[in-house]
Amino acid sequence: MGGLRVLITNITLATRTGTETYVRDLAIKLLKQGHTPIVYCTHLGASTQTDSIVEELRVATVPVVDNLDAVGAVPDIIHGHHHPGTVTALLHFPEVPGIFFCHDWLAWHDHPPLLPRIQYYVGVDYTCRDRLILRHGISEDRVRVIYNSVDLDKFCLRPSLPKFPKRALVFSNQASEHTYLRAVQQACARTGIALDVIGASVGNVCIHPEKVLGNYDLVFAKARCALEAMAVGCAVILCDYRGAGSMVTATEMSQLRRFNFGIRTLQEPVHPDLLVREITRYDSDDAAEVSRRIRETAGLNATVNEIVALYREAIASHQAKLIDPKVEAKAVSGYLYSWTPRYGEYELLQASFSHLQIESERQQAEYSQLQIEFQQLQLKVNQLQAENGQTKEQSAQLQAEHSQLQNEVTALYNSTTMQLRQRLLKLPILGGIVRFLYRLVTGRLPL
Repeated sequence: MGGLRVLITNITLATRTGTETYVRDLAIKLLKQGHTPIVYCTHLGASTQTDSIVEELRVATVPVVDNLDAVGAVPDIIHGHHHPGTVTALLHFPEVPGIFFCHDWLAWHDHPPLLPRIQYYVGVDYTCRDRLILRHGISEDRVRVIYNSVDLDKFCLRPSLPKFPKRALVFSNQASEHTYLRAVQQACARTGIALDVIGASVGNVCIHPEKVLGNYDLVFAKARCALEAMAVGCAVILCDYRGAGSMVTATEMSQLRRFNFGIRTLQEPVHPDLLVREITRYDSDDAAEVSRRIRETAGLNATVNEIVALYREAIASHQAKLIDPKVEAKAVSGYLYSWTPRYGEYELLQASFSHLQIESERQQAEYSQLQIEFQQLQLKVNQLQAENGQTKEQSAQLQAEHSQLQNEVTALYNSTTMQLRQRLLKLPILGGIVRFLYRLVTGRLPL
């Protein structure tokens, strides 16, 4: 069978989120299998940067466009991520069937467009499958589940894990001190594990995670990040800003994979006590078994083969039945009707966001000023503590001198001279003469 011309849509390629890296891996693998992928995205980001996903695709000779007029050939199938780009592509190529992939339970852009030329809807796990069927009314016979996968040629197996974890990694774009990072830091500190963080929120975006994951024994992650860490051979604790889950064990792995190690597996609040509990479940042999099963069942090649088979099924299904243009026009009208009011909401949200940005900057400036004042107060406290230490030393020195003088007075009082003086003073006549002479000498009697 010949190669297919596949138009892949995505809402953005500006960063390195899950669907962006998904599109990159899928497109490059399709190209290697003899197909012709084209990536369409309205927001390409800094596409001239050598480390951007857009540039990675272009270097791999995958066409990337932000205007469908640039595509001079009609695709065989539209692989849709996110409804704005998917609907735009379907309207631009009115005779081409589509497949829509849902990657998230909550995201607005993963809302499935209900158009007749979309032959199948795909959830990357059973959580997304439930969204498609139970929230948007799509019939079960049009819904498939195709799990996320890992490029095993890139994510190679690390050497065997140590018996006890020494180094851990938080692998998430949402990890920061304002979300859940502190809880992980406290848990690792309590268990004596060194911790690093990679992700956008801490300003440490990792372009090639496959090159660093093997340096860690334990990884805190979810979804695709967790899958990649397991494929490398790391032990994984499911954790993200939405909540915490368990250590992924061989016993629980199959059930957790049904939900893509995602939101349904993160049902507890992120707390140091919970994370410490899961860290104590670390088992190097069990983690190795998890990795073996992931590498056996979650390879990218098999997943792309499954997707291509669904492409061909969708094309055949589309060719077998004619779609009335009036039906499609009505479906598009319904789509526009449901989303047009949202653009007014978007403007309000944009204004609110701008206000929040200004407020955030103001509070950040206040926070910086408070930090400066705190540092100044800390210096004063340190200075006072130093002065207090000096005062204590002087007090101790004076106390020692006072004790020494007391000892000398006591010794003097007990001396033979003082004892003789006391006896002389007790004699009636001689004592009186001595007391009279003392008062005369000291000026207490007039001359």
